[in-house]
Amino acid sequence: MRALTLVVSLNLLLGPWLIWAQGEDDGKVTCGSVVKVQHQATRFRLHSHDIPYGSGSGQQSVTGFGGGDDNNCYWIVHGTEGEPCSQGEPIPKGRTIRLQHARTRRWLHSHFHRSPLSRNQEISAFGGDGDSDGGDEWMIEWDDRKKFWMRDMKVYFKHVETGAYLLTHDRKYSNPIPGQQEVCGIQNKKDKNTIWFAGEGVYFPNSQSSVHDEL
Repeated sequence: MRALTLVVSLNLLLGPWLIWAQGEDDGKVTCGSVVKVQHQATRFRLHSHDIPYGSGSGQQSVTGFGGGDDNNCYWIVHGTEGEPCSQGEPIPKGRTIRLQHARTRRWLHSHFHRSPLSRNQEISAFGGDGDSDGGDEWMIEWDDRKKFWMRDMKVYFKHVETGAYLLTHDRKYSNPIPGQQEVCGIQNKKDKNTIWFAGEGVYFPNSQSSVHDEL
C-alpha cells in the first residue's frame, strides 16, 4: 500500500516529467531519479515550498521537514549545464550535480546571505527550468569506498561556489512554518549535521550496469 501511494503521489506531482523506471535495481542513485534526501542525525527530509525567506535573499525557503508523506520533499537529480548526465547514469564520487525541487521546479541554491536562525550560510531554492547558474551546483562526497552514490549511504553535499556543506540541525522555525528545521551551509565538513542519505523515491535503473561498484 505504501509503494502504491508513492507511485500515485509522484504521478500527480510530476506528470509529464516522470517516466517510470523498469529494470534491475542495483541500489545506485542515478541521474533523473526523484528522491527524498534525508538527514542522518535528525531524520528530517530536505524540503522546500513556495514560501520566501523574510530576510536575506528573499528567495524560496528550504527547510528540514519531519513528516514522511509530503510531496514537497522530492528532488530530481541532474547533472550541471556544463556536464549534463543522462537518465539512469550512475553518479561517481566527486561529481557535481544539481537538485531540482520537483513541485516548484526551483534548484537547491546557495550564496553568501546569512541564514535566518543560526546566521550561517543561507540555502534557498532559486531559478527554474531553463534558469540555472553556478549557485545551484553541489559536489557530492562520501567516506565509503564505493565508487558510485548508493541509496542509504552517508554523503555530504558541498556547494561548489562557496565551499559550504549542506546542513540541518534542531533549530526550528515558528510561523508560518512551525516545527520545520533550518537548513543552512557551514564550512566544517566534520560537523555531524552535514551527513545526509538518499531515502525513498523513484530510482531509474543503472544505464551503465557493466561498470564495477568498487574502486
